[in-house]
Amino acid sequence: MVKVQLLRKRLKPGRAGQARVLAGLIVGFKVEGHADFAEHGQDIVCAGVSALTQGALLGLRDVLGDKVSFRRQPGYLEVNVDLDEADATAPRAILRTLELGLLSIARAYSGHVDVTYQDID
Repeated sequence: MVKVQLLRKRLKPGRAGQARVLAGLIVGFKVEGHADFAEHGQDIVCAGVSALTQGALLGLRDVLGDKVSFRRQPGYLEVNVDLDEADATAPRAILRTLELGLLSIARAYSGHVDVTYQDID
């Protein structure tokens, strides 16, 4: 099973009780494992997850440069983004698109992909 953990910034109160712009948004992700939907090289579930996560990493690095850290090993990818409110629009769109795509795959191929959230400070 592919296990995806989406890292969310915790809600923090802003001015007049409003949530800050970055509160509750995806700021990174961890992906590990294999879907075991089909044989190696034929697994469309693994290919879909890989395409989404690698595409997100490429987009984030293009937009943010050194504000993106990542660790990649066979069957594992971890990406962390250092966002501030001034430069957050494009990275938020990339990460939200990643989230929607992964949730769609997890719904279509339950038992092969699991998406969870970890709230961080």
